Amino acid sequence: MIKIKFFRSLQLIILLILTVLISSIIWTQFIMKDKNIVQDYRTLSMFSPELIIAYQEKYPSTWKDYIAILSAQHQLEGQNDSIIMNLHKQIDNKTLFEELIWPDKYPKYIKTAKYYRTLLDKYPVYTPDNYLFPLQGPSYFVDTYGADREGGARSHQGTDLFDKKGTPIFNVCDGTVEKLGWNRLGGERVGVRGNDGNYYYYAHLDKINTDLTIGQRITKGELIGTMGNTGDAITTPDHLHFGIELPNTEWLNPYPLLKVWEYHRFKH
Repeated sequence: MIKIKFFRSLQLIILLILTVLISSIIWTQFIMKDKNIVQDYRTLSMFSPELIIAYQEKYPSTWKDYIAILSAQHQLEGQNDSIIMNLHKQIDNKTLFEELIWPDKYPKYIKTAKYYRTLLDKYPVYTPDNYLFPLQGPSYFVDTYGADREGGARSHQGTDLFDKKGTPIFNVCDGTVEKLGWNRLGGERVGVRGNDGNYYYYAHLDKINTDLTIGQRITKGELIGTMGNTGDAITTPDHLHFGIELPNTEWLNPYPLLKVWEYHRFKH
């Protein structure tokens, strides 16, 4: 009887250990992974699109190095232009980013700059021509992400791009059509799950491309539909509400990405 109780207790202990291990694996592989992705994208969305465009034009092969160094400058204490200039000079002299000589006095700055540089490779949302601006020409749009809607009952979770009714709207990246048709706020809308794992939301359409079906593959540049003001935009000028939802269902500010995409689509 004692042996039976011992083995049952042992089985329970083993089962408990396995449960903890499996839970830990799930947490690490899925929940923490999503949290890391969200934090990475939040960081990317804080970069200055004007700065990115300027350095992409001036230094097309090393712009990521410069952006990482400049964007991490807030970690430096006081005025440290000489540090930035020294790093720039090294890059100008063809020194690879991983071979730069960093100022030992500022470990937080070094860590942040290297983190930023990793992000720009890992998530190529700013890399020219990887993503497509969704309209056929330059558009008027401002950064209204987070602005109050419905008297503060909710916030604006995207960017509004204004143009005339019927303006063609194009898919920004390769992916799969996930949602089609009407909803209360978005009116006629299309949702695409990008190959990068993000959900791209096109709302207030006048008409949806009738060739689209849920579950089909869709390529960058493929027609989504045409601009309108359906849904809760019925009292506003025609525009595209464009949103990006991350894997954890949090919405990302698409404004800086759109500014870079617009520039590279129409700069010529």
